[in-house]
Amino acid sequence: MALNAESIPMRWPAGPLDIARGEKTKGFTPATAEVLRNWQDPASLAVVQGTPINCLVISWASGLPADAEQQQALKPLIEKGKQAGLGFVGVIEGEANKQAAIAAAQAAGLTAVAMAGDAPAGAAIPVIPWNKASQVRSTAGSPIVGVSDGVFPGLPQAAGQAGGPTNLPWVDSNGAPLLIARALAPDKTVWVGFDPPPAAKLAAEAYVLAVADPASHGTRWVISLDDQLRADLTAKKQPAADTWKKLLDTVAFFEQHKEIRTYQPNGLLAVMSDFAGPNWDIAEEEINLLPRLRQPFRLIARSRAAGASFAGLQAIFYIDKEAPDAALRKKLLAFASGGGILFVPSKWPNPEGPPAAAEPYLLFNMRTVGKGRLAVCKEDQPDAYDTAADIQNIMSHRTDLLRLYNAPSSNFLFETSAQGKQGVIHLLNYSRRPGGDPPLFYVKEPYKSARLVSPELASAAELKFAPQETGGAELVLPRLSVYGAIELEK
Repeated sequence: MALNAESIPMRWPAGPLDIARGEKTKGFTPATAEVLRNWQDPASLAVVQGTPINCLVISWASGLPADAEQQQALKPLIEKGKQAGLGFVGVIEGEANKQAAIAAAQAAGLTAVAMAGDAPAGAAIPVIPWNKASQVRSTAGSPIVGVSDGVFPGLPQAAGQAGGPTNLPWVDSNGAPLLIARALAPDKTVWVGFDPPPAAKLAAEAYVLAVADPASHGTRWVISLDDQLRADLTAKKQPAADTWKKLLDTVAFFEQHKEIRTYQPNGLLAVMSDFAGPNWDIAEEEINLLPRLRQPFRLIARSRAAGASFAGLQAIFYIDKEAPDAALRKKLLAFASGGGILFVPSKWPNPEGPPAAAEPYLLFNMRTVGKGRLAVCKEDQPDAYDTAADIQNIMSHRTDLLRLYNAPSSNFLFETSAQGKQGVIHLLNYSRRPGGDPPLFYVKEPYKSARLVSPELASAAELKFAPQETGGAELVLPRLSVYGAIELEK
């Protein structure tokens, strides 16, 4: 099977290399080793037979003595899988000889390999760049770009992390790094890798969220199961089969609604950056905070800003410490002169326009530029939350496109189609349990129809707009455990 946007990947730990690596970790048991031997058996492929999963990600080379044994041991599994229409991606990591591992992968009939860094010249099969989110390669020849350091989504389990400055609970989400990866590589499909927490035996809803968090951000999770679930699936235990079915139903749900993967994040605020080096760290933190502040937004990669449309924006947050080139600076100032707000760092050279009145407590000095404003940060290293909150205050809640109530553990992402006639609001509940009150959205713009779709519902639910005296309308949703999407039509 060729590697493409329709490839649905799953991590398939099996064989001598995974056993050798596992034996070096705390808590690795003989029972886990036995499961890895079982999943090396071609008969184990029955787990994915008849499912949407069509690509297995296997350990291929790590620079260990077990590499050669691994590649030999997995041959029957690979042959059987290929006959069933499955693709295989071999992960090359550690001190492995990349050229030799790629040659062995090609000889074994693998669809592709995945590795950190740049692909060796002349690779005869696709090489997926498998890097940390801050090092995403946008120029890769592969149709897939990998993010290797995802997090298992949910509410943080560490003590002292129950809440944040937003007064809403912190959540562990992959949203920010995945949206950045999409902005940097808009013509690629993004995969993200993360494993269940060690020694975890997770509820089915945890796996539903693990699928939905990346999928709602237009990307794919490389499905990875906890040790106990893999053992129980091998033993054909019913609770494990039920969890597996819920996971697969969620994957199938997003495949049934795959047109929304072509939608783009939308909002009155755009965040612009080159998303590289220290700028990546600043941008990622701000983009993590915006959903907790209920602020819809767009992302614009600085490398693509020359061709980007600023239509419909109220404000642009230019994050990078480095000044833009002359052409981009001119375009940004033209946006402000036309009535927009341009937020810039303290190092913005020779700020344009005379000072304008502003509340002294704000983090930004305001300047008048034509019909709009230039907002220059007062501090060289401002607090991320204070920055995001003051941007929202200056923009004013009166302009909010959307507001969410009664969902403290939830994030939402607003996206629209290329023509702007269709929209979707993804709602993710990171607590994985319904709240006491049903979620409620305020929607400012008029829409002809709204319906809720969710893997938790047997069929789509039509939603009724409740017009508000001050404008806009409200939508009341049923209580959801994990995920739902409001499909809007103008």
